[in-house]
Amino acid sequence: MKPFTMHAVLKYRQQLEDVARKNLHRALEQATRLEEALLRSQDELAALHKDLRRESEHGTNSDRLLLFERRIRLVQEEIIRRQKDFDKHQIMVTKKRQQLVSASKDRKVMEKLREQQNTAFRNSLARKEAAMLDEIAVLSHGRQGDSGTS
Repeated sequence: MKPFTMHAVLKYRQQLEDVARKNLHRALEQATRLEEALLRSQDELAALHKDLRRESEHGTNSDRLLLFERRIRLVQEEIIRRQKDFDKHQIMVTKKRQQLVSASKDRKVMEKLREQQNTAFRNSLARKEAAMLDEIAVLSHGRQGDSGTS
């Protein structure tokens, strides 16, 4: 009796692994976009500080300085929000990576099980073949013995 074929199970495990890989890829792309946005905000903040210093050194009116201060505060709040989003997304990326590792391990376990089943089946066939050859040898020896005594 041939063992249960595991093609459907292996195909399913491979599909799960592919989905996990795609999810991780999407999450990594999103993390990159979030990081780029965070860096742009940080660059904007640095430019605002530089402009504020320049404006202060060259002399300007208080309304302009207040506008700079408000804009700097808004950008700082934006940086904090983006940093929180990025940190949350990094946690999600870690979870997606763990899911991919788990799916990959599951697939490898199933492949190993399939190989063990195939090996056991081949060994079983080899034993049956050896038993049949032994039986043929015994029968053929018995016939030779019958014809030799007559």
